[in-house]
Amino acid sequence: FRSVFADYIVYEQHRHEFMNQPRARAALLHGGLIWRLALHSLGFDVLPSILDGISREAVPFGLMLDINGQTYFDDELSEEEVDFMCGMYYLHTNDGNVEIVSWWPRPQAWAASGLNVGFWSSRCEFWFQSHLDNIRRGVSCERHTFTDDANGPMTGSKWKGSLKFNAGTNKMMKNVDTASCSFLATKASGKNKLVVTCASLISCSAFTEN
Repeated sequence: FRSVFADYIVYEQHRHEFMNQPRARAALLHGGLIWRLALHSLGFDVLPSILDGISREAVPFGLMLDINGQTYFDDELSEEEVDFMCGMYYLHTNDGNVEIVSWWPRPQAWAASGLNVGFWSSRCEFWFQSHLDNIRRGVSCERHTFTDDANGPMTGSKWKGSLKFNAGTNKMMKNVDTASCSFLATKASGKNKLVVTCASLISCSAFTEN
């Protein structure tokens, strides 16, 4: 399989159609590259609508939280929907194995990249526009030693290799997340104590406890 620009157009059209569904709000809440891909489909004018509250699809398809006996819902993308947003494919190789590739880096590769600095920076936007332009041109402006064409769908390991940039960024973000979890766990006080569970060095989740 060798992808062509028409394959990307098909993926992009399907993504645009998906983003017209009510739970598309979940993609905007996701942050990172998923957030940017959602904005590419809908435009920046939709951002204020995020504050309108959950969609009607939040209850059957979204996230459910049980906090102090109260049930709360919010919009959330499934793992399959996140992969779909990134343009993921399953490719059967000649040796009988299955290879996972995507037009855009999946969250795991993005989180480990030198572009993951906690917000959408000007460098992130420059990379996004450059990669989008390279796909449209069909000829890579920047060749990599580990892939024939940096424009086509790539595996997670190849994405991680192409997104290293400043190697210290990933370590910095891990230290920031660790320090943030530690601060919230030890310094939070008052009537509503914030209890933080550090699931990993990359992320932590929090809920309030009376």
